[in-house]
Amino acid sequence: MDLVGCYAWSSDKVGRDAGELCGIAPVGVAATDDVEQLIALRPDCVSYMPYRPDFDHLEAILGSGANVVTTLFMLAGQGYGTEAATRIGEAMARGGSSLYASGIYPGHAPTVALAASAMCARIDRLSLLESLDMSGYANEKMFRSMGIDLDVADPAAPLAVEAACGSFKDQVAVMAHALGIALDAVEVQVQFATADRRLDLGYMVVEKGRIAGFKGTVAGQGGGRPVIECQFVWKLGSGMTPEWPVERGYIIEIHGEPGVRLALQPLDKEFDGAVTTAMPVVHAIPAVCAAPPGIVNLGALPLITAGEVTGDWG
Repeated sequence: MDLVGCYAWSSDKVGRDAGELCGIAPVGVAATDDVEQLIALRPDCVSYMPYRPDFDHLEAILGSGANVVTTLFMLAGQGYGTEAATRIGEAMARGGSSLYASGIYPGHAPTVALAASAMCARIDRLSLLESLDMSGYANEKMFRSMGIDLDVADPAAPLAVEAACGSFKDQVAVMAHALGIALDAVEVQVQFATADRRLDLGYMVVEKGRIAGFKGTVAGQGGGRPVIECQFVWKLGSGMTPEWPVERGYIIEIHGEPGVRLALQPLDKEFDGAVTTAMPVVHAIPAVCAAPPGIVNLGALPLITAGEVTGDWG
């Protein structure tokens, strides 16, 4: 793959070399904030990974014929509403383009779960857990939007968490479709942990008694019981009540015949969340470019693997 263009999300990056912005040697591609200029380059694919989507930009990109891979999982579902989904669908129809959404969770971890399900004769319930200390990810804007540092009694807190894990609803639907399971409803439950002391993370402060962690489940219900669950334990450091343990990764459990348990955990320290989120999307680019127009989800693409593995294989 060749990098042909780079979009700058802040004005101070406009005109600077993309390599320089990534901390590597210059690559000869200057960043711009002009979407039309990027579309004029006729890229085969755009890696679209903003904090929140700009549907005017997406419409223009997909309508031009450029495919899109994104870490915004709700773009592949109904998470942003019917109007947004319709605009995306119509743009793909005009441009003959495809859109693929993934990441680590939602995205890659559920793909691993579905692969493991092939060894089961019967599945009663499938659950996935993301259990992480997120304090090493310096993103105050994201954490505050999730409800971090709100009072636990603030009615905005559960709404913020539900919005933050909204992509799990679309992930549950995708997994149910892949497994041929009919869902009656998708329900969200969440609990809060509060800081035992003033927590200064360097990039933000969480006051004593305010929300510093979450534990919850997004459950797809079928036949009056949960059949597919996306669970999470998200904490900013330690010293909170309750003090939930973290698994430092992802736990997959399939209850059935046989019962199966898998763990995706780092060999050293912690996962770099930016890398594990981006790479399942980047590695999918060749397959997405070869796919027919429209939304392509799990099952619509061949197995996505690392496109280039480096190392001494002896």
